[in-house]
Amino acid sequence: MDSQINPLFANALSTGKVVVRRWWVNTQSDKDQVSVQFQQEIEKDTDDNSLVAIAQGGNSKQKPTAIFSFKTNVAQAILGSTEGSFVQGGQPIFGSEMWKGREVNIQVTENFTANPRSKSQQPKANPLTGEIVTSFNSDTQSNDPVYRHTEIVAGSPTHTFVETAHTAANMNKGALSSGINLEDILTR
Repeated sequence: MDSQINPLFANALSTGKVVVRRWWVNTQSDKDQVSVQFQQEIEKDTDDNSLVAIAQGGNSKQKPTAIFSFKTNVAQAILGSTEGSFVQGGQPIFGSEMWKGREVNIQVTENFTANPRSKSQQPKANPLTGEIVTSFNSDTQSNDPVYRHTEIVAGSPTHTFVETAHTAANMNKGALSSGINLEDILTR
């Protein structure tokens, strides 16, 4: 994210609630739609490398985004325009305001399948190195690229994360106890 992030947006995001990030006219649709991108700070509920992450100053918080389309007049009535961004300025709006007070969350599902409706989805990548994230796929018996899918859901989300390739391989071989990745320990 941009280093000049709106502090009001950062504060809203830190609440753990879904926040409107940005919005624009959906030129891919002929149905008078505005695409709204939401963001939420979530806790990755997993033991995968948690000891190493803590020891290295990391945390298990993630900030996934999801896009939802609204009829133009509905989006404009709430957001005040057909395009904009709260990341750069303005008073952020929580996702629940877009759904008349109904609680919403971003649900994350990781698997080995690209979105069939997307012509450009790329596998998940490490943001620091650009390396494609892989994991052991029991269907193919190999390490395959991981794809992340997000969607807005009403109520509580059910996240599905896959383990990293190194952790899964070590756990399958019985080399280490759950949550410890020997390669991470030896290379840091």
